[in-house]
Amino acid sequence: MGESCNTSMRRALISLTVVLAIFTGFGLLGWYFAKDGIRNKSEYRLSADKIIVSPPPNWVPGRFVEDVLPSSGLNQTGFLLDKTLPQQLTEAFAAYPWVERVKQVVPRYPSGAEVILFYREPTALVEVPQHGIFLVDRNGVLLPPEYLSESDSDSRSRYLTIQGVRSMPLGSVGTPWGDPMVHTAAQLAAALTDITEPLNLALIIPAGEAALEGVRIVCRLQTAAGTEIYWGTFSPDNPKTEAKKKRLWVLHEQFRSLDNVPASLQPIDLSRE
Repeated sequence: MGESCNTSMRRALISLTVVLAIFTGFGLLGWYFAKDGIRNKSEYRLSADKIIVSPPPNWVPGRFVEDVLPSSGLNQTGFLLDKTLPQQLTEAFAAYPWVERVKQVVPRYPSGAEVILFYREPTALVEVPQHGIFLVDRNGVLLPPEYLSESDSDSRSRYLTIQGVRSMPLGSVGTPWGDPMVHTAAQLAAALTDITEPLNLALIIPAGEAALEGVRIVCRLQTAAGTEIYWGTFSPDNPKTEAKKKRLWVLHEQFRSLDNVPASLQPIDLSRE
């Protein structure tokens, strides 16, 4: 009797399992076809007007979101209910040359998504003889040339020009130049941003110098009028950077311009500061 009861219970459990599996299968099948239909509805499709990004600075094209979606294919495949959409948007925006880092993607269904971005900032120009002038950020990452062509000569004067470079970028826009001299000079240009125009600084000229540890990179600066400043080595975390900048300010204030510094004090040597 007990064995017969157990058999009946097992059969009932098996039947229930089969029924649940059938209903689950139909449910999944129904969702598959429903989702396929939903994908074709405009309110569920990803579009530029459904993406909110961190306010871009004035050097980033105002409608850059419209460029990101086609280049990634998301204008065709983006689906607001897709659980992988945040990762897809992260990868799409990270590939855009003006974006330094994607901090976060926050889905805002049904309105779309919010993308929190850190943008790259133009820092220096790199002049390569017979190849032209290139724009880089503080890390030596190559930036789109369109910004240079759209900028007038006055806006270009805000940036230090890196000279003495013989290499060409190893990759395309949005990737590092690949030359330690460019990277070091770009970092120095970023550190000097606040004094570039007031002190009429114009050039950074990096060079390799023999040292016990191999070759080290040293930099010299020039004002627009040609006054030379020996900066020496540079690293972003060197506390001597501010002392050197202060020394230039003192000379500027004392003589009303670095170009008026007496010949006996030229070239201005900060390498031992």
